[in-house]
Amino acid sequence: MSELQWKSALYHLRSQIVSGELTGGTKLRASHLAVEMGVSRTPISEALIKLEGEGLLVRDKSGFTIRSFALREVHDAIDLRGLLEGAAVQKAAERGVDQAELNKLHRSVDELEQAIVDDDVAGYDQLNLTFHNHLTELSDSDILIAEVQRSYRFPFAGPSAFPTGHSDSARFRNSLIIGQQHHRQIVAAVSCREGARAFALMYEHAKLAHDNVRAAIKNRETAPQLALVKNA
Repeated sequence: MSELQWKSALYHLRSQIVSGELTGGTKLRASHLAVEMGVSRTPISEALIKLEGEGLLVRDKSGFTIRSFALREVHDAIDLRGLLEGAAVQKAAERGVDQAELNKLHRSVDELEQAIVDDDVAGYDQLNLTFHNHLTELSDSDILIAEVQRSYRFPFAGPSAFPTGHSDSARFRNSLIIGQQHHRQIVAAVSCREGARAFALMYEHAKLAHDNVRAAIKNRETAPQLALVKNA
C-alpha cells in the first residue's frame, strides 16, 4: 500500500463528511468504498481508522459510522479551536516574530480587507484560512500546529467553516468586519510581543463562529455539514 493511496482516500472521505455530502449516521464499509474509489480495501481501512482518530467516525461490530454531533459539541469544538489558536499566537508573540513575517501578516490582512470590499466570499475564505495557518506556524511548535490543524477537521470549527447565504448576508458581512478588527489587533499584539493579549484576542475571535453556527442552523442550506448535527 502506498502512502499516496491511503492519504488520497483520507482526504476524499474527510471532504465528503465535512461538506455534509455524507451525513451523520451513514455506515461506511471498506469493501463498498474500495469499489467506488477504485482502490484496494487496505488504504480505505487505513483512512477509516484515521478518521475515527479525528473524531469523525465511530466504530462498532459492523464497521464505521459517521458521527453525529450534539449542538453543545459544536460549540465546544469552536472553543477548543480558539484555545489552541490562542496558545499558538501567545507563543509566537512571546518568542518574537521577525519583521519579514510581520510584513507578511500585514499584507494578508490587507488582502482580506480587499476581499471584503470586492464581496469575494470564496476568496476571503481561502485567504482567512491561509492567515490563520500562518499565525499558528509562527508559534514554531510542531505540537500546537498539529493540534490546531486537527481542530479544523471538525465540520464546524475551522476559521471559514460556515459560508454565508443571501438571507443572512448583512449579518455575515458585519461578522467579517468585526473579524478584520480582530485580525489587526492580533497582529499588533504579536508585533508588540504581548502574549497574553494575543491569546485573549484570538480566543475572542474564534467565538465569532458561534454566531455563524446559529445563523447556519437558521439557514440550513448555507451549511450542509450541519447534517452531522443532531436536532439542528
